[in-house]
Amino acid sequence: MDKNKKYYDERSAGGIVFKEEDKNILWLVIKTIARKGNKKNKKEIYKFPKGHLQKDEFLKEAALREVEEEGKVKAEILSKLGSNDYLIWDGKLRKKIIKKVTFFLMKFKEKSNLRYFDEEVIIDREWLEFKEVMKKLEYPSEKRLLKRAKEKAEKYY
Repeated sequence: MDKNKKYYDERSAGGIVFKEEDKNILWLVIKTIARKGNKKNKKEIYKFPKGHLQKDEFLKEAALREVEEEGKVKAEILSKLGSNDYLIWDGKLRKKIIKKVTFFLMKFKEKSNLRYFDEEVIIDREWLEFKEVMKKLEYPSEKRLLKRAKEKAEKYY
């Protein structure tokens, strides 16, 4: 095996979705409950919709599906934004895994009633202005991607 080749235990995809409303650009975030350390220590966090690839699913397909499931919206992909690598603890496997998440810039098309079934609890879905999203996002890597998304999105509105 090539020592320089990065190996990922898990691949995920997601979307950073925007829409124009009353001459303002709003960004979709989801509010979830995350466990910190142990199961009793829980915290509400804001992040972008993302999730695992299903069997034989491509990144773009997974990103659109996750945005529809978690965000309750249908969107169109405008461009790839980039990827984040995470080292996370998998409680089921009882080991650390390397996860790569690829995000796409998306434009809102319409609401969706697709049912959401996952272990992750989604408390709320919010459309917020850029500055508010930057304050609320939990992960610095997602804040960097939002800045890139804003720059790219400007040519679409």
